Amino acid sequence: MTGYPAAGGQAPGGQVPGGPPAGGQPGRRSGHGLRKAVIAVIVLIVVLIGIDRLAVFYAQDKVASEIQDQGFPSKPSVSIKGFPFLTQVISRHFQGIQISSKPVKEGPVVVRGINADLSDVRLNSGFSSGTVGHLTGTGVISFGSLSNALGSLVGGDLSSLLGGAGLTLKPAGSDEVKASINVLVASGSATWRVTRVSGTQINVHLVSSNGLPSQLLSSVRNIAVPVPSLPLGMKIQSLTVTSAGISIRVIGNHVAFGS
Repeated sequence: MTGYPAAGGQAPGGQVPGGPPAGGQPGRRSGHGLRKAVIAVIVLIVVLIGIDRLAVFYAQDKVASEIQDQGFPSKPSVSIKGFPFLTQVISRHFQGIQISSKPVKEGPVVVRGINADLSDVRLNSGFSSGTVGHLTGTGVISFGSLSNALGSLVGGDLSSLLGGAGLTLKPAGSDEVKASINVLVASGSATWRVTRVSGTQINVHLVSSNGLPSQLLSSVRNIAVPVPSLPLGMKIQSLTVTSAGISIRVIGNHVAFGS
């Protein structure tokens, strides 16, 4: 009879009945190739992420050094936001940068660590200079620092009283400080109102007293306290008396930095 393969023979087209398709196993080869492609893509992504993070660390260190040159006593901590970062490097335009510093000192006044958010930061091709579109931040002048500043600015016999251990300051409202004075020559209390005079100066104004001779307080009725020169053109926008001291809010706009 014709049309039927002999035992052990091949079907038309060279295919053995019940055997694998002619030409090998394309299904298995296709699946194996797909797995290799997926692994290659994953490896590439990991490498790109690693390069991206290394670029972030380099840029953060470079920006911190340039900011330090603008007035910070030591290199601040810098964190550049946004992912992926390499696209920001290529454009040299950073949407958000956070900085935090150690205390900034000028004379008797110390502003404890400044924390600030910078936006719309543009750098030159060498990352050695740039501009900050806008920044906002906070800092604190401790009561101890304010006490020393008052004593230094007043001078005379009252200087040692205000700057000594006999003076204790504490908040008496959002813009007032209460001073408890307890020394050999006098004992009582006084309340000062603290206000912003300008972006670099605050005013301490006596509003009331109890148990203290008026002649003792005559020289401290109005005292202008200079604030340390803040880096990146920061200016005081507002202040609030808190349990930690005088909390200041700083701002800056269109500030140039670097060499």
